[in-house]
Amino acid sequence: MFKFILALVACLAVIFPTTRPQAQSLEQLIAGAKKEGEVTLVASASTFGGKKGFAELEAGFNKRFGLKHKLNLAPGPSFPQVAARVLTELKSGAKSSTDLYLGSDGTMSDMAREKALQKVNWSGTFPWVTKEMEIFPQETLLVYASFHGIIYNSNSIPKDKAPKSYEDLVDPALSPTWAGKMAIPPYIHWLVRVSGAWGKEKVLSFARKLAPLAGGRLRQGEEERIVSGEFPIMASTGGALEAMWKWQAKGAPLVGLAGSTPATSSYYQLGVPRNSAHPDSAKLFIAFMTTREAQAVLEKYDWRSSYLVDGTLMAKYVKTNKIKLQDPRELNELFMKEDSAFEAELTKILLK
Repeated sequence: MFKFILALVACLAVIFPTTRPQAQSLEQLIAGAKKEGEVTLVASASTFGGKKGFAELEAGFNKRFGLKHKLNLAPGPSFPQVAARVLTELKSGAKSSTDLYLGSDGTMSDMAREKALQKVNWSGTFPWVTKEMEIFPQETLLVYASFHGIIYNSNSIPKDKAPKSYEDLVDPALSPTWAGKMAIPPYIHWLVRVSGAWGKEKVLSFARKLAPLAGGRLRQGEEERIVSGEFPIMASTGGALEAMWKWQAKGAPLVGLAGSTPATSSYYQLGVPRNSAHPDSAKLFIAFMTTREAQAVLEKYDWRSSYLVDGTLMAKYVKTNKIKLQDPRELNELFMKEDSAFEAELTKILLK
């Protein structure tokens, strides 16, 4: 019987390895990665600049670590769908179809809750990685932040009538400029994010005032309809700053700003599934994505970057504008404590 128990424990250790931080040096990781030879990320085909961006990342990655790796971007479904696939593979004892997982706050909270990610001593292994970059300590690293905020057409809304915060959207002195013409997103997570600072009652009151001002719905990525003047303003979108930089580079009159103080953001992170087929390569690649050279590739193709990496466009903007940021760990707690009744009420008010 005792031998049977020992065998069972050994079997479970293989299927569900320990989640304690793995004490590997950088040299050991590189040596292990050389035996693996490749690393695969299952994500959207446009991730990190798509094929062109990945080719540049591959060259920089191999140069930094002295490798000859192939970086594979395998086009896949949404963050939640990839997470669900990884969890299914983990529970069945199969290797993960993606060597590393890319997700935002909500899906990373799910992965952390399920203890699906390897524990890694990121800041202790890689000299350029700081503890602040570990959004889920010893599990994930921040790759880029995408601020939630207002975007508007500066030709349609004069500077003296332009909003400076979400609260200004419902200010009776300003709102007549966009009443009945404002676009709102077809989802409510942007308001869930501010509920930690505002409180749920203030959020619901704000939503009730905002709803009558709406003239249509826009998704993130449809900023061109603001640029064209179809809608003068959008109440909130993810990537408000990236959209501004992208369109202003083309000469378009698009202005973006953080909607709240502290500013809310989606924190896009990478982590290594416990059942990764190429774990050492995955760890190296994740750490590489927090270097200035990797961040430059993200800026080049997506206008995205991390405010925690010195010299990036986002870091400069946050510093210059003295932006106070929402603590990502508080956001993690918010997502870990789902309030379906609150979310249902918000949906009823804004999206009925």
